[in-house]
Amino acid sequence: MSQTMEKFLGSVAKKTALNWKRGINLFCEWYGKSVDEILAERKSDLIPKPDQSFVDQKERASRFEKLLEEFHSWLQKPIHTIKGKPNQAYKINSIRTYCMGVLQLFRYYSMPITLRTGSPLSQTTISTGDFPLKPEHVRQMFHSAKDLRSKLMISMANDLGCGIGDFITTRKDELPDLNQQAPIYWERIRGKTKQVIKTCLSETTKVLLKEYLFTFPEENNPYLFHSNGSHVSDVTVNQRLRDLASESGIKLGNKSLHFHLFRKMIISQAKNLGIDPDIIKVMVGKAVPKSLLTYMTDINIIEAFKKLQTVTRINGELIKPEAETMLATMGKALADMDDKINKLQTQMETLNEALRESPYLIMRTETPDGKETYTLIKSEKLDKKAALKYIEGKRKP
Repeated sequence: MSQTMEKFLGSVAKKTALNWKRGINLFCEWYGKSVDEILAERKSDLIPKPDQSFVDQKERASRFEKLLEEFHSWLQKPIHTIKGKPNQAYKINSIRTYCMGVLQLFRYYSMPITLRTGSPLSQTTISTGDFPLKPEHVRQMFHSAKDLRSKLMISMANDLGCGIGDFITTRKDELPDLNQQAPIYWERIRGKTKQVIKTCLSETTKVLLKEYLFTFPEENNPYLFHSNGSHVSDVTVNQRLRDLASESGIKLGNKSLHFHLFRKMIISQAKNLGIDPDIIKVMVGKAVPKSLLTYMTDINIIEAFKKLQTVTRINGELIKPEAETMLATMGKALADMDDKINKLQTQMETLNEALRESPYLIMRTETPDGKETYTLIKSEKLDKKAALKYIEGKRKP
């Protein structure tokens, strides 16, 4: 990869960089020239020539827009090998992403292209291949999870509505004070767009986070969801979601389940509840006009989050209902044991006090069947013969 390309891709988020890199490489393959050669041609097209008319200069400046439209059409032809399958055509949304990579490359090097109205380069379609994730599906996956990490992932995803890139790169030092009363207000910067995310953590997430941080401190790794010295991958998270769906009996059919569906679900549910559209954008880190954002200093994110949680909350249940009886029994047993320990401690304190004050002592105890037993307690001042007479006569010491 050339330094020109490396510098450009280093300015964006990792996942975005991968998609744009793929698009630029495809364009170079189709056009038959390198990135540096393409940028040099674009620069030449934008430099006015003294012997050219204004119209000719405009024509030259728009040359790469027309080339990109041809590239756009080429990607739609069933002549490509995609994921090992020959004779495939790229989907329209993938094509737009790939073309966007080339457009952003020009923009980064101060040679942007202004698309004409109706340009096919800006066309998108609404995806129909995604599973329609609903709050009840989230609860099913949560209660099917056997491990603490999976439960925390589901609960946090259900709270935040952020992109997977922001989710997997969450650092422990970014977390708010977990000793606050939930919902806990939380601000952070979205990596992809640099927009501020203003949201909250629910009581369920708060409890799980405390236990998770105590159980898996991993002091040498700054990431919350750590893996091999770094953070967990998006592939791992998406695969875990599909496994949980399978374990909980959710039928996906031919639909796709991935992390981004939490974001779609939260936005959809918030709209159904009539939450202000601009507040929804702020909560998930979508762009709000700066002219408006300046005046949104007193919006109540916590109240909006509470309203959303009336539909999306995971009922506050951290365990399955059948485990509650067992926990109640264990709790009673622990309370009884604690009571017995307290009584024993009181007896020992009484005994120690008696040993300090009495020349001799015989301890009388009663067995569960009502019988009395006498135990001789050794003491420096104890008259052993007199004490034995007490025991033989079953008289109180």
